Amino acid sequence: MKKLILSVMAALMILPAATAFAAPQAVTVEKSGPYEGTFHGVVYGDNGSSAPLSLQLTHRDDDVQGSLAIGSGLYVKGGVCGGAYVPSGVQYASGKTDPRDSSHLVASAKVDVDRFDITVRLESDVSPSGDVIQAKAKLDLPWFCGRDPVLDATLYRSN
Repeated sequence: MKKLILSVMAALMILPAATAFAAPQAVTVEKSGPYEGTFHGVVYGDNGSSAPLSLQLTHRDDDVQGSLAIGSGLYVKGGVCGGAYVPSGVQYASGKTDPRDSSHLVASAKVDVDRFDITVRLESDVSPSGDVIQAKAKLDLPWFCGRDPVLDATLYRSN
């Protein structure tokens, strides 16, 4: 379960997103997007738990890259499959936003945990001002676990 939790946190804010096809352009000009910058906030889990969360992101055109640092205190419960506290640490990841709406990220990824494919579904929105990220990650656990945990996060731009 700890392996699942670590993988989920790595994917919480920055996962490969569904993208649309765009017409090729002769000259590509990179521009920063709304996920660009440093964000700090809190991620909420089960049993009233939470942990500090920090993102350092680069958003150029549709590409988002960066690091996610999570503090201690977040608990995730997977029904009869058990639960665990997420250890603090830093993860690196990259992904893409939808080119039609760079403020909205819809993504999913599969994580292998003890020979089970766990799907993590993420939805994230940046406020029109670009100062707040609201994110929700749902873990699609096997049916016999009895529940699919949902993690919520709110982050605020700090630069």
